[in-house]
Amino acid sequence: MTSNQAKKLYQKGIELLSYGKSDEAVNYFREAVESDPLCMEAQLELGYLLGSMENYEEALKCFDDAVRLEKNFPGLFGKGMCLFFMEDYEKSLEAFLDAQGYGENEDLWYYLGSLNLIHSGNYEGAINCFDIALSIDEDFVEAWNDCGTAYSILEDDENALVCFEEALNIDPDYKQAIYNMGATLADMGRYSESLMYLDRILEKEPDNFKALFYKGNVLYFMEKEEEAIEYFTKALEIDKNQAELWNYLGYVQFSLGQNHEAVESFKEAIKINKDYETAHINLGNVYMDLGKDSLALSCFEKVLEISSDNEEAIKILSDLGHHNRRL
Repeated sequence: MTSNQAKKLYQKGIELLSYGKSDEAVNYFREAVESDPLCMEAQLELGYLLGSMENYEEALKCFDDAVRLEKNFPGLFGKGMCLFFMEDYEKSLEAFLDAQGYGENEDLWYYLGSLNLIHSGNYEGAINCFDIALSIDEDFVEAWNDCGTAYSILEDDENALVCFEEALNIDPDYKQAIYNMGATLADMGRYSESLMYLDRILEKEPDNFKALFYKGNVLYFMEKEEEAIEYFTKALEIDKNQAELWNYLGYVQFSLGQNHEAVESFKEAIKINKDYETAHINLGNVYMDLGKDSLALSCFEKVLEISSDNEEAIKILSDLGHHNRRL
């Protein structure tokens, strides 16, 4: 086929895409690329369409082929996005930085912020990138939410709330921001307000594990222990392989004097994560309350095997009149 025929196939793909017929459009873009590998437009359009279908490996090949023809912003940015979703963060960053040499947009700054947030742990850098993305598009809901997440990690709850509120002003049903509002308000001790947001999630998704877990925590801090256990139990029905959840459940059971149930919960936490210091300590405390000092001793000695400088375990062992070899 000639390049003119390839362009006709490309134009047919664009037409189908405008009607929402993505699967058919992909076939036309593929034919265009096969007939003329130098058709840059088809390479790029095929890459972005395959990426939207989560076919990242084939999409990456399209962008690599396009960049070999000519280095440009769409090709390098598309390559960076594919690598990002394939969790090859180092190469993704390289591609995005290369793309910066040819242009920029709000999406580029958003993904640079995301890499700082989830890959390098540079939270201040993430906030800076999200701010630039928002200066280009002030209605970028994901950027507002993720900027709030970075502030939360930095324990700047006031700025986090501002970001989550901005996200919800743009999209009142944006689930991540609703959850994050609930979690942040809980961290600030504003429990009643927190429950309003967590309940909004659970009204739409009764089996949302994170919302059930966090609501259990909030209810415990509101001294509603029985209700907290109810929500922890609901969360466990969804996912039993969560050591932290078993530990929280055991802690609340212990606070209610349900010592034998607490023992079983802490044991489940340790079964999932044998080096879970807090669960070993909590189990030891329950054993002490039950008068089983020898079992308690084993728990605290295990803590010192995991972390030889754990002050709580050292103090309790000293109080029990025992001296671990590491002391």
